[in-house]
Amino acid sequence: MKAGSMRDTLTFDDVLLTPKYSEIKSRSEISLSTSVPKAQHLNIPIISSPMDTVTETEMVVAMAISGGLGIIHRYNTIEDQMNIVGTARKMLPSNVSVGAAIGVSGDFVQRAEALYDEGADVLCVDIAHGHHVLMKEALQALRASLGDSVHLMAGNVATLKAFNDLADWGADSIRVGVGGGSICSTRVMTGHGVPTLQSVIDCSKSDRNALLIADGGIK
Repeated sequence: MKAGSMRDTLTFDDVLLTPKYSEIKSRSEISLSTSVPKAQHLNIPIISSPMDTVTETEMVVAMAISGGLGIIHRYNTIEDQMNIVGTARKMLPSNVSVGAAIGVSGDFVQRAEALYDEGADVLCVDIAHGHHVLMKEALQALRASLGDSVHLMAGNVATLKAFNDLADWGADSIRVGVGGGSICSTRVMTGHGVPTLQSVIDCSKSDRNALLIADGGIK
């Protein structure tokens, strides 16, 4: 290991928020809403995982009704994923977003086009190691095919360099965190990762316009 390559990092369990004087009299006064470029406004900044055990029709509808965003998983055929998007769209008003995941190889462009035509306004380019040449090529191909009308979410990454690169390659939002999920084994199996809080702190220093999504579970 090169000298100087180690540093102290922070996990969520390492920190607390300092209590401060508040003039807020009711939780109803607080807004957690956030804007999502090229998609609908979110009332709560929560996104469900694009896992086959997490987000299909029921979850994507529940997330939209709650003011968040569901990302329909990609572990199915194009037709099956389109049917989930279409069913969700029929159950929801037009002023909410529906997200769907795609990969970076094979028929991913065809899948993206089909999902967009079916009503998905957020496409999540979903791979474990997002700082990769295939991600670069995929984002460029998707922009060439779909233009700027769709929100492209990409990830996952763990460093500021990776965040900036994905933003430069065309991502509107970037999932930050590698190996932080409760059942994720990336750090154990590969020996790679950065505590998610540290990744968020590092990537928040970016001067790009891409949204930062802290990924890796919620509690």
